[in-house]
Amino acid sequence: MRHLGRYDVLAVAARVLRCGSDDVVRRSDLDAIDSVLDDARKAGVLAEAAGVLLAGLVRARPFHGANRVVAVAVVLQFVSLNRAELALEPVADVDELLDKIAAGEAGPQLAASFIRSRLEHHPVTAEDLHEHLKLELLEGFGDLLHDWWRGDLMYEQFSEEARQVIVLAQEEARNLDHVYVGTEHLLLGVIAHGTGVAARVLADLGITAPAVRDLVVEIIGRGKSGAIPGAIPFTPRARSTFEFAWGEARARGAEQVAPEHLLLGVLHDGDGVGGQIITKLAEDIDRVRRKLEQRMNWRRRSESVVAEVVAEEQAEQSASWTTYGRRHHLLAELNAVLDENERLHEQVAALRELLRRHGIDPDS
Repeated sequence: MRHLGRYDVLAVAARVLRCGSDDVVRRSDLDAIDSVLDDARKAGVLAEAAGVLLAGLVRARPFHGANRVVAVAVVLQFVSLNRAELALEPVADVDELLDKIAAGEAGPQLAASFIRSRLEHHPVTAEDLHEHLKLELLEGFGDLLHDWWRGDLMYEQFSEEARQVIVLAQEEARNLDHVYVGTEHLLLGVIAHGTGVAARVLADLGITAPAVRDLVVEIIGRGKSGAIPGAIPFTPRARSTFEFAWGEARARGAEQVAPEHLLLGVLHDGDGVGGQIITKLAEDIDRVRRKLEQRMNWRRRSESVVAEVVAEEQAEQSASWTTYGRRHHLLAELNAVLDENERLHEQVAALRELLRRHGIDPDS
């Protein structure tokens, strides 16, 4: 079962309320929306999740006007995403249910029962699965979602390197004739960027662009020739990756999202295509995460040491371009030492394993 994210709900609300992305964000209670979505994810079946969404949104009234209409539209979008349709006729019955929910006389269970009686599931064919990967949820919302990405909500929080990864991910999607950017394209973008902690970790583990592309084609296939012009929209999983990366950056005290935070987001969603590919190539996705976090921690410690050295120098003399240049030089040297230390550690571990295979105790 596929679930909606915050920005999916906001996209629906923007369409219903006929307002721009900035307006709908300002006019909505984001915490209330997130709470309802969290509750819906706990439901086991489609009707139950839809009932939680309907009852939760009607009661919480997170939108500035037309809450009932938006709630119904969100539920319709949710069931459509999961290959089903919800019959709304007769409308009087729907209005009666909404009145009861608003008055506190009905809750998620009654809403789920009502929805279950009107829900029609559609069989899924192989062609449907391929089309499903294009995420019909994004159709009609592409420009709106692109505006969110380019706006102050998130895009400005990304470092220049992270933005380059996004651009490269879009190019990878375009080269594969895909009409969306998913976690698999973000993974390719990180690799194509080629520098930084994330790219080095992937390279050390032998996760290369050709290998990833081959698996993308194997899992998804190439799109039909002629990718869409302009900006390619992001899938809900990709946008969830952005949100997770943003949260990771803030939790780690970083001022901006970096490529390594994006990779953490891809690793977090192990069920996404990007996560599946990493699992196939590295066998253990948790091992990749541990190596990435270890490298990030080393880098943070090295930057802390350099900051202390520079602070001492600045205490003795005014800041100058020479001081800043020395800081970057020290950082480069420390990171090089850390990289070499990790490679040496891996070589020692490989040697110990080789000795064990030949019946030799490496600790004897």
